[in-house]
Amino acid sequence: MVLVARALKAAKKISVTGTAEDLSSFTDVSQVAGYAVESVATLIKEGIIQGSGNMINPKGNATRAETAVMIYRIYNKYIAE
Repeated sequence: MVLVARALKAAKKISVTGTAEDLSSFTDVSQVAGYAVESVATLIKEGIIQGSGNMINPKGNATRAETAVMIYRIYNKYIAE
């Protein structure tokens, strides 16, 4: 998630910045590394990441399906405009 957020910022696609408050509704927020909080929160704020139920599973591996959905959302939000 950090790499995706940083790439979108470098491409000047993201203009907002997420905060720890944007993560407050997720039960596993304590598992998000300190350096990743802003990036994860930004992707959630932008709607790129929505989580599963009330979890974002920051230490898990993304499945192919989850990665495909993330790419699809990025494409539709920033590229297919």
